[in-house]
Amino acid sequence: MRLAEKYAPKNVSELIGKKEAVSAIKTWLSGWKKGSALILTGPSGVGKTATAHTLAVDRGLELLEIGPEDSIENILPAVKQRGLMMRRRMVVVDNTNSFSPANLIQIIRNSAFPVLLVSDDPWVPKLRTVRPFCEIVNFRKIPAFEMEGTLAEIAIKENIRPKAPIRAFAELSGGDIRAAMIDLDSGLASRDRSSSVFETLKAIFQGPLSVARTAIENCDKDPAALMWWIEENIPVEFTDARERAAAFDLLSRFNVTKHRARNSAIMFAGFSDLRSKPYSRYVSYKQPRPQQAADTEFCAKLAATNHCSTRKMRAELSFMKSFVQAG
Repeated sequence: MRLAEKYAPKNVSELIGKKEAVSAIKTWLSGWKKGSALILTGPSGVGKTATAHTLAVDRGLELLEIGPEDSIENILPAVKQRGLMMRRRMVVVDNTNSFSPANLIQIIRNSAFPVLLVSDDPWVPKLRTVRPFCEIVNFRKIPAFEMEGTLAEIAIKENIRPKAPIRAFAELSGGDIRAAMIDLDSGLASRDRSSSVFETLKAIFQGPLSVARTAIENCDKDPAALMWWIEENIPVEFTDARERAAAFDLLSRFNVTKHRARNSAIMFAGFSDLRSKPYSRYVSYKQPRPQQAADTEFCAKLAATNHCSTRKMRAELSFMKSFVQAG
């Protein structure tokens, strides 16, 4: 198990450098009124989603995570109902900037429970009509001196003897504790952590699981964006119709379960195992088309007509698309 996964905070007391943010969220939760939401904003890797998870655990709430691929038809009933054993919920909307403003407002107005919106940038024009419903809590980068102690404790527990001082891992992480743990796992504090999406695709489609995991953890795209890239390039990567269909089927399963997985690095494993023959050619990967936003709307309309979720409809269309392209 990787360090970033093994030492993910289990409760609020294990969070690092989040005292002010946690206090602000607790105050907001105590005074929450229906029709209002809270935006958690800050750089990637500073613990916005992890903080929401731990607060839900500490308060005995069931966490309801919502992503851009979930249809509004399925979201609205879920935010009105209690969870298992009639537990109250906390609603967390991930990748908020990928939602339409109208859908976000519907979620906020209809939810019977507090709604937390996770956003790297809440000031984009797209969220202009959403902000009046929200308060904002800023997450700062974790200072190196706060991170250093935690990394040192982990190194002792795991019997890790890195080549560089622990302080170097903290300083080179850019305030990202998850990235620091990944670096500590490898024992290298001086490597370039940023991996391009093209390198990541190559690792996912062609490399073993260990290589794919490292590339995904270091990728400059989040899991939702990476899924778009994978979908666009499956037809490029897999020329055999059966392998292509199997790849789309695998992607559709990841799409269904991705919000249940805390570690996104294990979600996209298995593509390289779909080949019947050894890999032997160069592939030039393509950027996802802008049309995909329109595709999402189209899938939502078809889903409503066929009484299924948007993600299920997208998976079915992707599956059929592979056979059409195969001729």
